[in-house]
Amino acid sequence: MRISCPRFLATAIVADDPFLAARLSCALSERESYVVVLDGPRMMRPDYRSEVQRRNNALARVSPVKTLLAGLSHDAGLAMAAILPKGHVRHTSDPDVDSFISDPRIRHSRPLRWGKDRIGLGLLKALYDRRMIEFVETSSSAEMIKGPGPHIVLCEEGELLTEVIAANYAFSIGASLRLIPQVSEVESKNLLEHYYGIDDVGVNPIERREFVKRQLRAFCEDFASPVGSSLTFITRRLPFGAAYPEVPSTHLFTYPDLGISIVNGFTAEQKGARGVNVAVLVDPAKVRAPEIEAATRLLPARGVFVRGYSGTAATVRHVTELVDLFPYDFLIFATHCGDAPGWRWTYEYSDSEGISRTLVVDIAIGVSDTDEPEMLNVMQYTRFHSLDGVDWSDPVAKESLYVGQAIADYVALTQSKQLEPIRKETIPRVVGSAAMAMADNHYIAMPRSLACEGSPIILNNACVSWHELASRFMFSNARAYIGTLYPVSDSEAEAVATQLIGKHFGKALPHAVWAAQNAVYGVPGDRRPYVVSGVYPQRLRVTKEDVPGHILHKMIEAARAWKRRLALGPTGSESIDRQNSDITQYYDREITALRRRWLD
Repeated sequence: MRISCPRFLATAIVADDPFLAARLSCALSERESYVVVLDGPRMMRPDYRSEVQRRNNALARVSPVKTLLAGLSHDAGLAMAAILPKGHVRHTSDPDVDSFISDPRIRHSRPLRWGKDRIGLGLLKALYDRRMIEFVETSSSAEMIKGPGPHIVLCEEGELLTEVIAANYAFSIGASLRLIPQVSEVESKNLLEHYYGIDDVGVNPIERREFVKRQLRAFCEDFASPVGSSLTFITRRLPFGAAYPEVPSTHLFTYPDLGISIVNGFTAEQKGARGVNVAVLVDPAKVRAPEIEAATRLLPARGVFVRGYSGTAATVRHVTELVDLFPYDFLIFATHCGDAPGWRWTYEYSDSEGISRTLVVDIAIGVSDTDEPEMLNVMQYTRFHSLDGVDWSDPVAKESLYVGQAIADYVALTQSKQLEPIRKETIPRVVGSAAMAMADNHYIAMPRSLACEGSPIILNNACVSWHELASRFMFSNARAYIGTLYPVSDSEAEAVATQLIGKHFGKALPHAVWAAQNAVYGVPGDRRPYVVSGVYPQRLRVTKEDVPGHILHKMIEAARAWKRRLALGPTGSESIDRQNSDITQYYDREITALRRRWLD
């Protein structure tokens, strides 16, 4: 059964108060429509301005008539109001909620009284019953709320605003909602490490996959998927869908920016939206990549404009530029991925509160060339290893650790070059670095944005690419990410890609990937390496378009924006000024080449 993409309602919500967001959702709700709820910008982060801008960009995709600011801090409310269109913003409190009710059934029905836990279930019940919700000091039912359709949303507990967004997502597509207990960070990381080491010497991969499957299903309290259903898992970090190969599934991450991820996916399927018309293929020739040959053959036959970076052309510099700056809709990687070797650096310093600190960090780097022969660009991935002897990845131990200003001061001191490590040592693996092999060096994907401020679909055949890169690319505004949990052979990658962009092109993306794996691995089968992230009702589809003209228009707009930044003068950071200049030069080169190749 096809799941239709809902339309956006004319009023959107930016909220940090989950109870107010839930009540506003009831008041605004309409059938087959999605109430946009975004969490507020995290103003304590050093990059809080980008937090505000990301929410502004997401709202621009929706184009609401009005945006309600609900329960934000004073600073967050001011920052959002300053950037949104004047006259389109309203600071909202609980007494205002009833004024937004337009459906007389909701206005005249008795409100649902619900406890202050499991509020996503209460919200969805109220939405389906067409009535308001009121929160009381009692415990709530944990029973699944059933919807009219076959889709089921399973949301990991732990964040109430996430439950509100999950309920709105479920209601908009006619789905059921079930909550699953929160999985600890330690248990999650341990389970993902089992996937990571599935090809280690002495490991039986079939037994390992079966073990992980049992664990994932146990975390879901042995939920059994009904025949003919499909699933969306809203999860912190675990690929629950791998434990349910009998049905199609997809994943969304609870934090951060769940609301933005849903907006990105639904925007792509709105009436009149562009299709997947521009594809980029990356093959550094580090592994045999017949899937790239298949895509080169199949995508143009469907009317997709294809650009390729292969062999020595697939350098870290070229790939970084294209990932961030070129306006594509679909990106396929074919290379090796794994955690890179690096260094462990130890710092000792007194923080701004006068506390003596010992901070240990792990460092991995990706290096690319520049136009200047004596200069290289270095992308540094930093992972906190321990603070004052406490393992940073141990949430139990960290509960008694006072962090205070330690991390903020470390960032400020290292950026100003006032702090140097007292000890450096090499290590064989920097956990989480997820480096992809390019023709010349490691590419560590930390995109500022994607696809010239776009929202593309990513298919990454690089081994174990889902673990770190799914959340990283989704945070950078990918609307969907398809990656692998463990290594795949070149013949598997080719077969899955051929099925996905061949026979199953145009189907809901999670269904297409599920059907492709069924064809390649058989039914039933224990091997299901590919995992999908993104909203369920989105597809690979093509629309008629002057593609070179579209690309040229996007790049001219981007070039103008970056030149305006340069015209403002030096930023005070030599590296940022150089980056802005390099980006401007990139667009000038690309615009000239595009005009010469396609338009002159």
